[in-house]
Amino acid sequence: MELKLALYSEAFIKYFYLASKVAGQILILGMTMIITVDVLARATIGKSTLISFEVSGYTLVAIVFLGLAYTLRMGRHIKIEILTRHLSDRWQLRLEIVVFIICIIFIAWFTWITWSSVATNYAQKMTSITTLHMPMWIPYFFIPVGSGMLALALVIELVGKIKGLK
Repeated sequence: MELKLALYSEAFIKYFYLASKVAGQILILGMTMIITVDVLARATIGKSTLISFEVSGYTLVAIVFLGLAYTLRMGRHIKIEILTRHLSDRWQLRLEIVVFIICIIFIAWFTWITWSSVATNYAQKMTSITTLHMPMWIPYFFIPVGSGMLALALVIELVGKIKGLK
């Protein structure tokens, strides 16, 4: 039973990070296509799509937030080691555990706050003031989703660090 649970959790973790990575890749491709179409339209017929700037801005936010969990897994977030590199490996690990706990609390709070913003935008039927009239809950939605994924990734990494402490 314990082995089966471990295999399921390993599979979940693998696909969780893969989802974060693939979501970012798909959005980058989509944003590139939208910008390319707009550039080609301007160059050939002298007209803009009028939505590429707005949609690419929203897409960029989604790319950043949905990619946070995968970036954490790859160890690519900014890490300042000017003081910690002078600590022993064991003390560095202890400090990382404390930092991860603080980050989980902050990111969980941030996720909650941004989710309430999505709910407000949805309830009030807010739209952008551009020609697209994008319902604002759609681009806002990616912020709490990406933050929630980061919080889960922090918990997963924290468990691994605690296991490394033993």
